[in-house]
Amino acid sequence: MGDNDGSMKFSLTLLIFAALLSSANLVRAAEVRFVGVNGELLLNVERHVRLVKRMRDKKAAPLLDGERRRLESRVESEVKKALEPFGYYRAEVRLDEATRADGYRYLVTLNQPVRIASIALQLNPEAQAQTEFAQWQNGFPLKAGMPLNQATYTAHKKTLLATAIRLGYFDAQYLTSEIVINEDRTSATIALNFDSGKRYTISEVLVNWDVESISDQKNKQGIEGDILDSLLKVKRGEFYTAEALSETQRSLLTTPYFSSVDVRGGERNQANAKIPILVTLTPSKRKAYSLAVGAGTDTGIRGSIGYENRRINRQGHHVNARVGGSEIERTAIVNYRIPLARSAKDSLNFFSSLEEEFGDTRRFQAAQIGTEWAFEWRKSQLRMGLVASREKFVRRENDLSEIERNIDLLMPRFSWERTKSNDLYFPTQGWSASATFRATSESFGSDIDLAQAILKAKLLRPFGPGRLKIRGQLAGSLIDESLELPESLGFLAGGDDSIRGYAFESIGVTRNSETTVAKNLAVGSVEYEHPIRNGFALAAFVDVGDAFDSNADYKTGAGLGLRWRLPFGALRLDAASALDLDGQPFRLHFSFGTDL
Repeated sequence: MGDNDGSMKFSLTLLIFAALLSSANLVRAAEVRFVGVNGELLLNVERHVRLVKRMRDKKAAPLLDGERRRLESRVESEVKKALEPFGYYRAEVRLDEATRADGYRYLVTLNQPVRIASIALQLNPEAQAQTEFAQWQNGFPLKAGMPLNQATYTAHKKTLLATAIRLGYFDAQYLTSEIVINEDRTSATIALNFDSGKRYTISEVLVNWDVESISDQKNKQGIEGDILDSLLKVKRGEFYTAEALSETQRSLLTTPYFSSVDVRGGERNQANAKIPILVTLTPSKRKAYSLAVGAGTDTGIRGSIGYENRRINRQGHHVNARVGGSEIERTAIVNYRIPLARSAKDSLNFFSSLEEEFGDTRRFQAAQIGTEWAFEWRKSQLRMGLVASREKFVRRENDLSEIERNIDLLMPRFSWERTKSNDLYFPTQGWSASATFRATSESFGSDIDLAQAILKAKLLRPFGPGRLKIRGQLAGSLIDESLELPESLGFLAGGDDSIRGYAFESIGVTRNSETTVAKNLAVGSVEYEHPIRNGFALAAFVDVGDAFDSNADYKTGAGLGLRWRLPFGALRLDAASALDLDGQPFRLHFSFGTDL
């Protein structure tokens, strides 16, 4: 009997709860629609009408009758308020009662907007002389006769003030800033009177070394003033610009000397329109060791061990050494760099290297020692150097016998390179180019006469939702006898960054039944990359090229790829077909790095 009583009480409770819900007159989830507006007008209306937010909130409790009536009563005023920034001050809003059972359908009649009758933009004389301010004035987006758009007006006002601060006009202000709408709400006048004030100059550059937590006494000594000055892009007496501060920050951080850099403006002197620049530097550890492990379809598993002394003395001398190897090569490199005071990219380098490659096509041992002067010229990097080398390699003669050759070279070389992009690691637009020239002669102390030119270029351009990548490489050699061309200086094609679908360095010249290096090279590629989501993208590409002595026989590879954006570059996985080989075999290619 007790159990039956309990069941009856539970059933009664459910009935009472259902009755309460019914009496509360709950409104089911319904659609809220606005007829008569679209585009940015509709977006702004939906953003400001609280009934829309409440109905679309999936996590909220059911909408009760009292709350519904309060929200409904505000819709008309909220819609009108949302339309006013676009010049519609006489809009009419009406709820379509006939569709009430299916939701909310509001009919919006915009009527005639407020149109701009006149615009008065005034700049003080100093502002008129500043190119950026004159461009702002000429590019003002609102014109007489256009509907009033307050969002555009406000955004353009902010742009001018932001530009002023960026250029060092810290006292800039609007003396007049107003929109006057007539009583009939049919027309408006805009008046802006901008006073830039004086442009601030840099009074001094104060460098502070943060060395409290450093125990290495040599690290506390800093570096010579002339070397440090070459890294600073802000100078005493120059006009302040935010770009100069950012460039100084980047310039200092790209050197091995500092673990952290802070560049900012100090307390301004309004009377003299001057500002100091404060630079705080924390030295990095002088000595560092590194271990790197990687893999690629061209090289297989690879690894290296490195040592670096980032600052040997107060002149900023720097040395690094690295020993590494993979399944097809071994290398050992030492470089001693002496910075020069003219600019951050100027240096004198002394280097030596040992290199051995034992791949399927290219096999050699080479030792080099040399010096190079690197310097900046018109936003480009130039390098002029002299290299002495000895190389040992094996060549097959006409009778198929193998002859070991030793070539000694003393070779001057010159290179130019430049990169321009809108992002360091993930550019969507930009280009890079380089040119290298090297030559030697028997009369210069070498065993052969040789001259070479190597040209490389890459281009990135937006294309639809994705981007188009075009790259090319041309190389040529002048040499009397191609059999004398050292293996390290010859050219081969095929592989991850060449003609995909073909094995690494598998395309060359066939001599005596084996593929060897060629005197010339021509490679081109077109690739389209389409973004998917979460940093992933799909790619489609075609590569064409050949390594040849006299007549080119161009090979073609084509395929699809997957790209994954990581913090310091893109991971690439490609599946490509060698279209000129029997059966058009597929190969997988795996690589990592930046696009330019």
